[in-house]
Amino acid sequence: MKLTRISKAGLVLIVLGLLIFVGFAVWAKSIRTTVMDIPVPMRAEAVSRDFAVDYDAIYTMWVRFDRGIPLDAARCVLGAQKSELHADLDCKNALPLLKFSWELSRDGKNGPEGSSADMGSSSTADGSPSISIFSFPAQNKHRYTATFKFEQNATSLMIPPPRIRIELDIFNREDFIWLGAAFDSLGLLLCVTGAIMLLVPVFKAKFKAQVQA
Repeated sequence: MKLTRISKAGLVLIVLGLLIFVGFAVWAKSIRTTVMDIPVPMRAEAVSRDFAVDYDAIYTMWVRFDRGIPLDAARCVLGAQKSELHADLDCKNALPLLKFSWELSRDGKNGPEGSSADMGSSSTADGSPSISIFSFPAQNKHRYTATFKFEQNATSLMIPPPRIRIELDIFNREDFIWLGAAFDSLGLLLCVTGAIMLLVPVFKAKFKAQVQA
């Protein structure tokens, strides 16, 4: 059956809706949420890693410990001290063997620096303690270098080496979820509208044929 102009327009909307679904899925899959992931060397050593980002956003440096390690113990070995943020923290019996200093550079130019002792928020959502160290804006047209200087030998710690990660900030990940929902809704709307426009003329023709019969 020859398609009417409305049916053709409906077909175009369906194709456009599918392209939006597929296009956003491919784009979102190409965005890395973790741009750097290295193990702590467990000895006095300086480690540098280059990285780049795929998306202009805020990124956060985390130290992630293995499951079963108490959060306070993780804070203590990184050099945390009792403060207003950690009023109940007691590190008298825990040496800061994993304490490190860090420095971030962009395109070879020195940038922010700090210490693992100056930590921020923490999370145990999946059973593994994760402690944030620093958050910063990054752009995909630049090259970054993170340098970590570990101060002590920590081989006496009977734990798996923690990992230092730089990841897309959680709030930016939520932006991805909302953006994905918006594109999915638009794609669905176009597909449904296109399907109606494609099928209505067909049903009209069948109804007209039955009436005439």
